[in-house]
Amino acid sequence: MLIRVQQRERHWRVVHPEKSEALTFRDGCAAFDFAAALAKEQHARSGEPCAVRVEVCDAYVDAARFD
Repeated sequence: MLIRVQQRERHWRVVHPEKSEALTFRDGCAAFDFAAALAKEQHARSGEPCAVRVEVCDAYVDAARFD
């Protein structure tokens, strides 16, 4: 599973593939911490790999992975 943290104008949002709406944050660190906690929890529950990708403009980095 891939959880994405995206910068949109002056806000950050966390996009979870199983949720219909993204969660919006003013702070990128808070958005990343929230996404990492979701990924860690999902991995603990399912045992499947989960990752967090941070996306800004046309660039991205896979910032965390739970195998």
